[in-house]
Amino acid sequence: MSKQFDATLNALIDTHVADWAGFLAARSGVPAGPTEVLDTDLSTTLQADKLFRVNGPVPAVVHLELESTGRLGIPTELLRYNVATHAVTTLPVHTVLILLRPKANATDLTGALDVLGADGRAYLSFRYTVVRVWQESITGLFSAGLGLAPLALLTNEAAADLTAAFGRFRDRLREPGVQANLAEELLGSTFVLCGLRYDRVRLENLYRTLSMTLEDSTTYQLILERGIAQGITKGIAQEAQAMLLRLGE
Repeated sequence: MSKQFDATLNALIDTHVADWAGFLAARSGVPAGPTEVLDTDLSTTLQADKLFRVNGPVPAVVHLELESTGRLGIPTELLRYNVATHAVTTLPVHTVLILLRPKANATDLTGALDVLGADGRAYLSFRYTVVRVWQESITGLFSAGLGLAPLALLTNEAAADLTAAFGRFRDRLREPGVQANLAEELLGSTFVLCGLRYDRVRLENLYRTLSMTLEDSTTYQLILERGIAQGITKGIAQEAQAMLLRLGE
């Protein structure tokens, strides 16, 4: 996962564990149940993005990896994480790879990895689930819970009419039971994540359009402004951190 966006996604997942675990379990065929987050340090050299233990009728671990780069070789890495997780937990491990943008769709991400022996036959078969965010529906991601709602803006459906999609996202945040501080947090996360797919000019135009159409709601204007400001601040901090890491390397 890109260093520029991983902090935002990790915070989003950590704050909405039940939403993410429920979505991933359903996609990977794991029976639903109470969820706990596991330590992602599998060894001195391996660290998964996220691990969830789902204590349903058949306890299992859901292993999540997020990707935005489109590099080759990821299936072999997923296999290593999967085997290491099984060794630590002794539970079935279901791996889910979420691709955050079309650019991440490498040619070897088929959902299957067959390791061939010297005789040309597969002696090991590994299966994993691939979720391509851009192919998801806005309604489907909204219904998965507020923790996944920001991803709705990265879909092809949203890209076709970003202003309308953001309007639907705004309406979702205005539903009863959504606290102002949560709406602010989600707006900030969404603004950062939209940088995965949209250029800065398009996002600035979107913000101006929303500002003009929300003049009737001073409360929501404040949430919008603080949320976007939070997103900008978070993005700057993440970029600075990534730069320091690159310099260190």
